[in-house]
Amino acid sequence: MERYNHLRLQRLVPVNPRRVRPGRSNVTVPSDPRAHAQELSRQLERVVITADKQEPGFDPNLLLKIKAVGIQPDDLESIEGLRVVSQEGNELVVLFASQEGLDEFRRRLAQMSRGEVPTRKDIIFAVKGIEGWTPEDRQGPALRQEGIPEEEPFIVDVELWPLERGPRREQMLNYFENWYTKKNIVKIDRVNQENIVMYRLKVTRESLQAILLHRDVRLVDLPPRYQLSVSLVHMSLRDLPEIPSPPDGAPGVVVLDSGVATGHPLLAPAIGDAQSFFPGLGPQDESGHGTMVCGLALYGDIEKCLNEGRFIPEFRIFSGRIIDAANRNDTGFVENHIIAAVKYFIEHYNCRIFNLSFGDLRKIYLDGHVRGLATVLDSLAREYQVLFVVSAGNFEGTDVIPVNWRSEYPDYLFSPEARIIDPAPALNVLTVGSLARYEQPRMGQRHPHDVGYQPIARRDQPSPFTRTGPGPRKAIKPEVVEYGGNFSVDLRLSNHVAGPTDGLGEISTAHNFATGNLFKVDRGTSFAAPKIAYLAGLLLRRYPDAGPNLLRALIVAHSRCPEATINLFNGDLEKIFNVVGYGKPDWEKVVYSFENKVTLINQEEIEGESHHFYEIPLPEDFFGPPARRLRRITVALAHTPLVRRTRINYKASAINFRVVKNNSLDYVVRVFRYTPREEREKLIREAGNFIPKARFRNNGTVQAATWDLPQVDSRWGNNKLFVVITRTVEPWAKDIFDREPYALVVVIEDCSNQQVRYYSQVRQMLRARVRV
Repeated sequence: MERYNHLRLQRLVPVNPRRVRPGRSNVTVPSDPRAHAQELSRQLERVVITADKQEPGFDPNLLLKIKAVGIQPDDLESIEGLRVVSQEGNELVVLFASQEGLDEFRRRLAQMSRGEVPTRKDIIFAVKGIEGWTPEDRQGPALRQEGIPEEEPFIVDVELWPLERGPRREQMLNYFENWYTKKNIVKIDRVNQENIVMYRLKVTRESLQAILLHRDVRLVDLPPRYQLSVSLVHMSLRDLPEIPSPPDGAPGVVVLDSGVATGHPLLAPAIGDAQSFFPGLGPQDESGHGTMVCGLALYGDIEKCLNEGRFIPEFRIFSGRIIDAANRNDTGFVENHIIAAVKYFIEHYNCRIFNLSFGDLRKIYLDGHVRGLATVLDSLAREYQVLFVVSAGNFEGTDVIPVNWRSEYPDYLFSPEARIIDPAPALNVLTVGSLARYEQPRMGQRHPHDVGYQPIARRDQPSPFTRTGPGPRKAIKPEVVEYGGNFSVDLRLSNHVAGPTDGLGEISTAHNFATGNLFKVDRGTSFAAPKIAYLAGLLLRRYPDAGPNLLRALIVAHSRCPEATINLFNGDLEKIFNVVGYGKPDWEKVVYSFENKVTLINQEEIEGESHHFYEIPLPEDFFGPPARRLRRITVALAHTPLVRRTRINYKASAINFRVVKNNSLDYVVRVFRYTPREEREKLIREAGNFIPKARFRNNGTVQAATWDLPQVDSRWGNNKLFVVITRTVEPWAKDIFDREPYALVVVIEDCSNQQVRYYSQVRQMLRARVRV
């Protein structure tokens, strides 16, 4: 498709005073306990009936999936005969129920149904739903996403509930093996460890359906597939194409890290300058970390460049050394070295994008005050109007409670020990988490029939080491994610994680290239962040006037959570935003508009406590037939407020947006100008189903929300869509500053296969507005 520059969206009316926000309340107790118990009884009996139609397991007890809110899973075991099997999230608990346990559960539900008070009534109140473990629950993420293979037979990995121990474990395995042998299912391999029982089986579509109905089966998935080609890592210098220099006037991206190997043949043509701000050390890279980060910041996706045989530097790369060969800085305050580096590269080269793949493992953000380095970055970003791209940090487990990587993934990502580390909580930056790209470890490639070599995450799921949010005041952190690597285990070695040579990391430039190693593979959020810095560099080259707010807003506006991650967390939005933020950016759509996806941009300044108003220009084809087709509207906003670490309200100001639908701009202006918020929400609610809701997105300084419209019909009428920007200022900051810059991005997209002309029509509408 033909690519276009983004269009400029003009503001409509002057600023207007804003009003205050109200509070909210929440109720969780069942309004009618008798009806609640009666409904649970009906659900329980449906599970019992359905279980009779499934393949019986070694253990005759019934398998229940219970949604319980407000209690611990072990509380359910206070009912004798109920046994917790697994916790599948914050609210979902899987249990085995013996006949005695079922009878006792039924008795307590019957008591409450009659208006009596059963023992531990709180447990009955906490249970919100009862289901069985269904074939859909047994499908792993790859099987759900890719579907059942067409060609038969095919291979699947089958995981059993690892409950039995000792002789009963062997009896359970014999029972299962006798069962699948009768089904003409062929065993390729088996792993039997204390906490994991897994089979690799050759099946048909018919026998797969039987497996999905088997009571003892926990999960069925396709074997790992995605892998990094070993041949790419060993490509030699003579295989590389000639590398041109960046074009004249190209912007620069600065990597603040361990230095850089300036002579690397892929980097040398684009190196603008390399300096050391670490006392007593030169700018050369001794650990290799900085050189890998520089390669990714310059080329984005090294694997793609290798496969295409093309390395074209789009901008210049600069290096500022701030850490030593051990990737540490113990000489003094690293904040001072970063400040010196930022000032140097701004003053000498007018650089506006800085990558910082660096974090302090001792400074985990557990709410409260923002730590020192994050505050420095927030202040530098505002003072110099530059963009910092920061890695979320790597979680490597804990000495106190060792992580069982495979069985506890992804739940441990939400533990306090796995939260983001300084400086990732900074609000005026882009914090980047990591996704897994590859899932077939190198040993698995060599031994394709060995089930023991398993990845922790599957493709497009969060990397096992990525750290999670939220950030200050529950801000969405990290804001975006990119590929940064994966972990793998040999199930025979229990919890031992293979090293980065397992082939599941990201490939980039190696500092010891003179020995013949042009490339190196490693993993970490350190190698996800520079890909976002690369994307920001592409944007700055295309739109030289773009400030850091617009760069952030464009990247976030075109980011989406991968389907594999949505399925992993069962659509739990709070978990999704805390792990992957707004998602992974679509690089091409960040930079270009298309006929079916038009991006509108504006950079403005807003005064005091006030409102700005914009109309979203919806093209004629947006309303055209067929009525049922998916359309998508995304709005994103970014600003860079003043911060004070000593204040509970860290930000001096907040700028938020609402999208409303009405046929009169005057009415919208009057409502926002003269009506208190608690009344305003009743008069004019936010249009449609924008995700995330305001309560999720408002706490950050870069925000986005998307509305998917599966149908647009005559009920739309003469209504228009308006974006209302509202700025509020903390009392302690009212006399410090007045005007504040922000950027607004609006995206209108048709997600169907219809031939639409959104871009042409919107461009014509905007030209007509200018004439008026």
